[in-house]
Amino acid sequence: MEVANPSIVPDSQPTAVSLDDEILRARQEIQNLSQRRATLTAALLTSPSSQSLLSHARAKPPASQHVASLEKRIDEYKRQNTQNTYRICAGATMFESRDPDPNAVDGGRITGVRIEVYNQHTRTFNPPYYLLFNRPKSTSPSLCIHRHTIPPCIPLPTLAAKYFPSSPPTNQKRPMSQNLPHLVRELRRMLVSYHRRKEAVDKVSEELKHLGRGHDGDKVKNIEAADAEAKSLRIEWDSGVEGRVDIERSGRLKRVVVVREDGKRWRDLEMRILRAERIERVPEMLRENS
Repeated sequence: MEVANPSIVPDSQPTAVSLDDEILRARQEIQNLSQRRATLTAALLTSPSSQSLLSHARAKPPASQHVASLEKRIDEYKRQNTQNTYRICAGATMFESRDPDPNAVDGGRITGVRIEVYNQHTRTFNPPYYLLFNRPKSTSPSLCIHRHTIPPCIPLPTLAAKYFPSSPPTNQKRPMSQNLPHLVRELRRMLVSYHRRKEAVDKVSEELKHLGRGHDGDKVKNIEAADAEAKSLRIEWDSGVEGRVDIERSGRLKRVVVVREDGKRWRDLEMRILRAERIERVPEMLRENS
């Protein structure tokens, strides 16, 4: 009976890993091309040459239904561009409103701040955050925070105590000055940092779930943020290996701990992940182990 030479038996593992990489790259390419198509379509339809062609087509009656459809799309793109430009240039805006409660203090007068944060992953704006201020009394010289939609993981009370105290400390008679621009600037910086970390964790989770098995047959099973601030990432492998990646506010890696199923730390993998330096490059480092 003829026995096959084991040295020429194909290894299916590199092929599977290579296929996973190809699928991941194809998905990323499809997403990039879709976004580029939308950008080029908007640029083409709103260009002066396209506007001139549509004007000539409109001047020749009867105007086709296709021309009317293009004009509608152009108007939508223009409105969206104007809105995007405004929201990007004015990351925080103030407005006046009124509390509908008939018993509201200060006649229900409300001063509001709207904070915008752009999502680089989906290329859309997140729902805005709001800060609403009122005066405890109509004669009060200071404002206080009435309501807000800031996430609990953002230390708004600490920032308010520092930049926007509503009452003087017990050892002072005069109220401290309130600095609304500093409060909003620091708050928006924290919100942008928070969303950048969340976006990075979501992107890494998506990439790692399509990562192939390593040389030991192991594969990433679950990836999730380990805390509300997205400052820590938890990674689980099929074999029971668990990893914890601590992230700085800027997105740089701070600390990595990987524990094998026998309770011992996996130092080599920890160092490989740390070489990524930033959370976005973690899949690339783990792919080297695949």
